[in-house]
Amino acid sequence: MSLSTVNRLQENLYQLLSSDPELSGRLSGVFDHVPERAKLPYLAIGDMSVRDWSAKDFTGQEVLFDLHLWSGRSGHLEIRELADLLHDLVTAGALQGDGLQVASLQFVFFETFFETDGRIRQGVMRYRARILAGEENDN
Repeated sequence: MSLSTVNRLQENLYQLLSSDPELSGRLSGVFDHVPERAKLPYLAIGDMSVRDWSAKDFTGQEVLFDLHLWSGRSGHLEIRELADLLHDLVTAGALQGDGLQVASLQFVFFETFFETDGRIRQGVMRYRARILAGEENDN
């Protein structure tokens, strides 16, 4: 098993989300590692878990990945609007390319909650990507 497809998925996610003008205009940044003094609101590409998704005639991986939004607004409106924008970007098919062949992408869940300080709202979105690996990516 090679995790290079997972690295490409994360790179494509970062490129897609950080280069979108509408999203960039609403966030202070898109991060893999959030700087200590990041200004709200912002987005972090979260954890990824990988499982084998191979069959007799192909090699593949199933990747669960999280996108984390943080907002300083006490209500739900900002975080839900940002989640809608993220969802539209992620599901538009733009994760393909650069040797990455996403066979399917599925929304799993979205939830919001306050951090323990009661001031910062977090939203978590989870997706399942099934990625063809190996020779199929070279076509």
